[in-house]
Amino acid sequence: MRLTAICALAGVSICYAAAAQEMPPDRVFMFHSSATGQCPALDWHVGIDDQNHTLSGVIAWGAHMQAIARAEGTVNMTNRTFEMKAQEVGGQNRTAEITGQVRQDGWLVANINGPNIVCNNITIPWFRPQGGAHN
Repeated sequence: MRLTAICALAGVSICYAAAAQEMPPDRVFMFHSSATGQCPALDWHVGIDDQNHTLSGVIAWGAHMQAIARAEGTVNMTNRTFEMKAQEVGGQNRTAEITGQVRQDGWLVANINGPNIVCNNITIPWFRPQGGAHN
C-alpha cells in the first residue's frame, strides 16, 4: 500500500507541473517523498498521457526499493486534482486509493487510504511559483 501511495503522488505531480510550467506533452516524472508518520519514504516513476488525462507508473518503498506497486489514475488539470489506484506487485498484493492536489504555492498534497494504511497530507515540493515564492 505504501507503494500505492508513491504511485499516486507521482501522478499528481506530473499533471500539475505540466499545467503550471507548460511542459512538453506525455512526460515521465521521478521523485521521492520522505517518510511521514506511519507512511514510509516513497520513490516513484509516473507518466502522464496529456490527451487522455491519465497517469500510470510504479512506486517503490522499503530497503533497496524491495516493495513495488503499479498505479493508474486520472488527473483533472482544471481543478489541479488527481486520483489513482495502486496495487502491490507480489508480496501481500495490497491495494490503496490515492487522492490529492497540487496547490497554487507549488506543493503537492496527497492522501493514501487502504487496508492497514492511512497517510494524510503527504506534502512534496513540486514547483516554484513564478515570482520565486516558496514554502
